[in-house]
Amino acid sequence: MKLGLRLLQERANADSFWWPYISNLPVTYTVPIFFHPEDIENLPLKPFQYQQFDERCRFLLHFEEEVRETLEGVQASDHPFRGQDVNASDLRWALSAVSTRAFRLHGNRKVVQGGSSDHVPMMLPLIDMCNHSFSPNVKIIQDQDDGSDSNTLVKVVAETQVKENDQLLLNYGCLSNDSFLLDYGFVVESNPYDTIELNYDEGLLDAASLAVGFASGKFSSPAPWQHQLLSQLNLAGKMPNLKVTLGGQETVDGRLLAAIRILLSGELVEVEKHDLEALKSLSSVAPLGIANEIATFQTVMVFCVLANVVLSRLEDHEAILKQGVSDTAELIIKYRIQKKSVFSGVIEDLRRRVKLLSAQETPNAS
Repeated sequence: MKLGLRLLQERANADSFWWPYISNLPVTYTVPIFFHPEDIENLPLKPFQYQQFDERCRFLLHFEEEVRETLEGVQASDHPFRGQDVNASDLRWALSAVSTRAFRLHGNRKVVQGGSSDHVPMMLPLIDMCNHSFSPNVKIIQDQDDGSDSNTLVKVVAETQVKENDQLLLNYGCLSNDSFLLDYGFVVESNPYDTIELNYDEGLLDAASLAVGFASGKFSSPAPWQHQLLSQLNLAGKMPNLKVTLGGQETVDGRLLAAIRILLSGELVEVEKHDLEALKSLSSVAPLGIANEIATFQTVMVFCVLANVVLSRLEDHEAILKQGVSDTAELIIKYRIQKKSVFSGVIEDLRRRVKLLSAQETPNAS
């Protein structure tokens, strides 16, 4: 927020060196803190970062009070914003401008890929017009000049041949669409890093395993030794972390995968032969046997279907887009479409794995 306040300070000064740049920044942004409350409610499967959105809104209201208290009684000559009022709407604008356009750069000699690092956020006029791509054609290089001072030099360098009228594309980071929406105000189609973040729901998993052919209660009533292993996975106990993910680079959250393998096995002797890391890995080849692996994958597939019910009730998204909708509604629909594709991708991946395992379980007769 420090950079946001500096941005507001420069915006209040029409004689500022940065005024031409700031005056051309958008008045509104497509990030969720600019959404109408009804639009937020239309976001399906509230993203894991939804809590961050809620915290940002609360922070803005609280910070507005702090700013007002700090500026109360300040003389006009000392006023950092030249006497202009700074309210929650101004702070929202500043936070959004920084979130969508700032780069994090190092203070020393360093190459920064995609404008992303863990150091100081900076606004970079013109450079911030580069769009995102997982296959970028340019990169940002940060350096220091060769003179006696320590001015930071930032430049954009082509990584591939850039033709006339081509967009300049940076990689903003290997992020999910939740992060892209929350911080940048857009979603990426066919995002290989996109995930669905859900709760480890014992009731939903019981229903899924029952559909696969197991007796009910496998997840809601685990054996003591199973409960102990779930505690080690931090899916049970006093302060469990019940957030699990589907999709992305792992396809299935390792903790969720291990839990289902363990609970569908029911045999301590077999489970004890493997450490939790092996049970969490999708690359482990049927650690508890082919039958267990098939049942595990099928349970995850049904879990996906059940969790996808909210999205499946929607009308044809593509048809709605063709009819013409507001920019916010279009963004939300695109977000929904991509989340549906994550579910579909997970199911397709696991269906392929089940097919391969089934072929091993029932080899062709010679």
